[in-house]
Amino acid sequence: MKLSTAFAAACLLICSLGVMPLHSSAGDSVKQPEIAQEQPASGKLSARTSAAPLADTIRQWQSVLAEELDNASWKTATWQSYPLGPGTHGWVVILSDQGSEVGYMIVHATEEGGYRLTEYGTGDHPLFSLNTLYQSLIQQELISSSISFEAFAQDPAVIQDRLYTGTLTSVWKLILAEQTVYADAKSGEILPLTKDPEPAADESLKPSSLTHIASQLKLPAFDPYDRLPWVQGTPLAVASLVDLQQALQKNAQLTYVTKLYGDQVTMPLAVMGYTEWEADRTYLVLDHNGPRYIPLPSALAHGSLYN
Repeated sequence: MKLSTAFAAACLLICSLGVMPLHSSAGDSVKQPEIAQEQPASGKLSARTSAAPLADTIRQWQSVLAEELDNASWKTATWQSYPLGPGTHGWVVILSDQGSEVGYMIVHATEEGGYRLTEYGTGDHPLFSLNTLYQSLIQQELISSSISFEAFAQDPAVIQDRLYTGTLTSVWKLILAEQTVYADAKSGEILPLTKDPEPAADESLKPSSLTHIASQLKLPAFDPYDRLPWVQGTPLAVASLVDLQQALQKNAQLTYVTKLYGDQVTMPLAVMGYTEWEADRTYLVLDHNGPRYIPLPSALAHGSLYN
């Protein structure tokens, strides 16, 4: 299919701005080009989904999210953007404030000429964090602790790609000990994969138009392994936001369970609430090493909720 004007413009922008990262959290730019933004977002911007440059869209969403989520670190954060695998027309945006990672966004170009916010998250363990990957590989004794973070991040022979193939299916493709291995993009844990994950069907290709939050519910995280009804229990009949709201009124500790990579991995995650954007998407908030905002229709299509 013919690429949108917005995507073509974004590609030109990436080529012209392929520079070294501002923070060590994005130290693998030797392997991947990036967009680097040096100034924090300031002031709330009106929503736009036209063929605006990718960098403008990222700054817009950063400003809106910082204000609507009342997240002070996002208001002053700088960011770097990296492409997500071949043919995905997507980017991961890592936000940092005062040298620490504070969140991320997954952005995809749409055929309509704008961009959609596929998912986003807050906290110091963002999706595709090199810091998290580095620490995890050391803990799993897959790389030597004598290797510095800077040396690891700058080694183009280790990190082959960032792959985002669908809801909660995001992986690092690595070369370790001359073998191709895959690590979860959130935790850095090695996955039982022998090839790239198959792309999942996308339920929504429309551009995002974030303005303000219409409704939301915030709940504390909990350990889904403390109670195990999701192991042999019956999933709840949840097919919409109304169903979710009713289920959470009865039980504020729901567990979301998805099976990934041909049922090789079962992932139970605590539900931390939801965020409904005015005239836009509703995101299910899951605890996965920090809050992770996933489009509700995609989450329900690829997993189930349990009491």
